[in-house]
Amino acid sequence: MHSFGGAVQDEEGRVILNSPRTLEAVKFVKALYENTMTEEVLTWDPSSNNRMMLSGQGSLALNAISITRTGESQKIPVADRIWLTEAVAGPARRIGLIHLMHVYVIWKFAKNIDGAKQFLVDYLAYFRDAFLASKFYNLPCFPDTVPDLKTLVSHDPIATPNDKYAMLADVPNWTTNVGYPGHANAVIDETFSSWVISSTFAEVARGRMTPEDAVKTAHSKTLDIFKKWQGLGKV
Repeated sequence: MHSFGGAVQDEEGRVILNSPRTLEAVKFVKALYENTMTEEVLTWDPSSNNRMMLSGQGSLALNAISITRTGESQKIPVADRIWLTEAVAGPARRIGLIHLMHVYVIWKFAKNIDGAKQFLVDYLAYFRDAFLASKFYNLPCFPDTVPDLKTLVSHDPIATPNDKYAMLADVPNWTTNVGYPGHANAVIDETFSSWVISSTFAEVARGRMTPEDAVKTAHSKTLDIFKKWQGLGKV
């Protein structure tokens, strides 16, 4: 949706979901589903795309690196033939959504607040070790903590070929946060966690709603969510 120029909100947090750009994205995905997918994708769990690709039945998945990493750890031959690429470009831009981020907080009632703060400082200071231990899953939020990231991802001892993960070197250039182009907030969290957007695409793909009606419905639901959190003073 973002690659088509659509978004849930603008930079100021105003709901803008019902737009020609969002509608264009929904129509594209409907055509993509009808021409390239099977019904099973509508009932996938988080690991289904891994199984589909590693079985050799699939040709493309939008996913984290778990597909290839799983194939490597389980020594599944087809894993060596699966390649990685940056987010594909749409009519508006090349952009991918980082939908899984680690956020650390320290409770005010914690028994060792100073110790918790020091732990986070030390954790970030040694994030290169964490990056390697995660097998490149956990990218640094502070690039300087992994100064040789480009070299590491270009010479992975596990992958075949060993530069398979080189495309991770410039991830910040083509990814963004949930809530783009605004900030992540309570409205975005509920919209995301209650499947408003994905359900919109799925209903159209199934033929249960027209693209126009689905986008209008999603916009209305998001407005209701916005008004709720606005009433609570959270946005």
